[in-house]
Amino acid sequence: LDKKHLHKKIFIAILSLAFAGSSYAQERTADIKRIEIESESSVTHLSCNSIGEKGLVLTTKEKEKQKGAKKDHDMLTFSKYDTLLNKVQDIDVNFQDDGEVRQSTAGGNLYRVAMTRKGQYEFLFLDGENMQPKLFNGEIGKKTNMIYNRVVGDYLYIAGEQSDLPFVYSINARTGEKNMINIPVTNKRRYIFMSFETDEDHNEAHLFIKEKEKDGYVIKLYVFSNGKMDKNYTFAPDAEDKFPATAFASKMDDGSYIISGTYSDKNIKSTDRSIGIFLKKIENGKTIFSTYTNYLDLTNFTSYMTKRRQERVERKKERKAEKNEEYTINYNMIPNKVIEDNGKYLLVGEAYYPTYIMESYTVMVGTGNGGMVPRIQWRMVFDGFAYTHYFVIEFDSKGAMGWSNAAPIEVQKSWVPHRHLSVSKDTKSLDIIYPSFGKMNHVAYGNGGEELNKEEIPYVGDDQKLKRYSGLDTRFWYGNTFLSSGQLKIKDDDGRRRIYSINKITFGKKP
Repeated sequence: LDKKHLHKKIFIAILSLAFAGSSYAQERTADIKRIEIESESSVTHLSCNSIGEKGLVLTTKEKEKQKGAKKDHDMLTFSKYDTLLNKVQDIDVNFQDDGEVRQSTAGGNLYRVAMTRKGQYEFLFLDGENMQPKLFNGEIGKKTNMIYNRVVGDYLYIAGEQSDLPFVYSINARTGEKNMINIPVTNKRRYIFMSFETDEDHNEAHLFIKEKEKDGYVIKLYVFSNGKMDKNYTFAPDAEDKFPATAFASKMDDGSYIISGTYSDKNIKSTDRSIGIFLKKIENGKTIFSTYTNYLDLTNFTSYMTKRRQERVERKKERKAEKNEEYTINYNMIPNKVIEDNGKYLLVGEAYYPTYIMESYTVMVGTGNGGMVPRIQWRMVFDGFAYTHYFVIEFDSKGAMGWSNAAPIEVQKSWVPHRHLSVSKDTKSLDIIYPSFGKMNHVAYGNGGEELNKEEIPYVGDDQKLKRYSGLDTRFWYGNTFLSSGQLKIKDDDGRRRIYSINKITFGKKP
């Protein structure tokens, strides 16, 4: 963007995260550096992506530049900023606007992928160091359903189904080398994808598949590295009433895997119903421990409920306990990467559930004399996932639960399970940041699970008033620094203005 379309105001604030009686508040500060980019009607801000210590990339679409776009393509501008929020470089790239488009970063580089239902794709690799773009186009094949795409270690991984059989397709972002990896299953009608995620620290992608075999269901973990399948593990449920409903892997520095997720009390295919959380450690293909935790055994898990509902749940739990039975509630959660800390494991998860609404529609019905009249009917339709709270759990080296804590959150619904929390751990505290309806929230927990601090961090300066917002997002950047951005409408001495706000939030000790 040229100077005609971009104006910046820089605000620097040092916020002391005060909390009465807390030694944490006496030692820690949050330094916030913010830039505001005036929004023009001719410019659309698409995303703001961190590229680690290389800085960040702001992706925009400018109306005037679309004259130079190819057919079925957009002319996009990628603007690199350094970690001090100074603009370094702009680059324009033609990119496909057809199909499902996803953009992400890994290893300090940016990846943008467009996938169509016909099995075609366009893949952009943007080197975060020199901003040199590389474009790849290809076709995986007909009868292809592309479900996931993930990037890690210079590779794009696309996971999906071809002729109803699972596959993973890899593309080297620097050389363009491609590799089709077929995933073996015993029956094309008896498997489902559970998750496909990456571990940038260990240059791996992890695919979980749930498959039905003769003796029941099994969970299979496939590990990919450098564009190839590196290893795979198969494990059966530990008991009929403790079967994984969702599963995610975190690789530890010693090469072992901590698998976290939710479990159900039945062998069901649905992944939106579970009664608790499980943690499993795999080392050299062997299970070291498996631990299962009822949601209701977590401290403050029901704190998001009304007081009346909490009391009702407690009464039901007590009545079940008198019969030596376990009371459960149906829920689900998406975990963050498990953190290993002094031989213990920290799991941070976000609890959510599906919501539905009644929708009316009109059908024509016969009157009996040859005529047709309209009639209104109703149906239940999915209305997104609602998030109620998050929780933190500490497990010891043998998988036994230590402390736990939970707190309500207010965030927007999402159509797919989506992580809202960004997490950072140092020797004294676990810091959690997440956006919530026009503000950022920071919560710090001590090594014993106690809440050290809870603070709201504003998106605007003291002399500004936030009127509207959209696309607000907060995520871990690097070290002890977080990145937050979004489209805002504010009111200040200059009147009402539309801006795109980028915030650098750094936690550190007081000087």
